Amino acid sequence: IDPDTFDAWIETIQACRRGVGGGDENNNNKVILWLLASGKEMQENVKLWCRNKHHDDDDFLVFCNVVPRNQHLQRLRCADVFLDTPAYNAHTVGCDVLHAGVPMISLLTLPTPQSSSSSSLPFGDKWASRVGASLLRAAGLYDDLVCNDMRSYQEKMMQCVRDKEWFEGIKKKIAVQP
Repeated sequence: IDPDTFDAWIETIQACRRGVGGGDENNNNKVILWLLASGKEMQENVKLWCRNKHHDDDDFLVFCNVVPRNQHLQRLRCADVFLDTPAYNAHTVGCDVLHAGVPMISLLTLPTPQSSSSSSLPFGDKWASRVGASLLRAAGLYDDLVCNDMRSYQEKMMQCVRDKEWFEGIKKKIAVQP
């Protein structure tokens, strides 16, 4: 996870916990961020980042271990939304997430000749950073869940929280996929 993306996630979680954007103001215990555990040092660094940079406790972080595939697929069904990382997209996990009926928000940043060298997110020129958008296109969800910049990525996260009718419609679109 690159720092800009992680910061966007934390800022959005903080906004959700404060009830910003019309979400449920009593939603504090429901907003969590699942991350794959990659050792104690990684976990401590992530917690430290939250405390130092965002002045927030880390009670919304849940670190999960690698589990056998059938448990992994069952666990995915517990998630409300999957946040794809722009530098290296979800690939197989993205397929698993959509198969489990979980919406996935992807950030597709395609560099232009004018901006490719100065972009703060120069990931779009790599195949690995476009997989999530391709999966969502194949699922008929490109226009709904693919974002072109960090601001719209954060807004889409908030929309999942505050616009229950829209979000239920997205989940229904995923459910009818073959």
